[in-house]
Amino acid sequence: MTDIGKIRKEYETAVSKKKELSEKLRELEKTDPNKFYEIWIIRDQIAYWEGKSEGLKFALDELQM
Repeated sequence: MTDIGKIRKEYETAVSKKKELSEKLRELEKTDPNKFYEIWIIRDQIAYWEGKSEGLKFALDELQM
């Protein structure tokens, strides 16, 4: 697999994890909004995957130029 292929796969993984965690957060906030610790942990995880996906997207854009 080429470097671009590896980066694209990692990017897709990061985007899907971010979406999955966002859905989990929405559901948790609806069902049990008093679980502050879990909510903050999920928000931190979302921020991690969002940052990773943005960095990988930038790398893909640069390599495709």
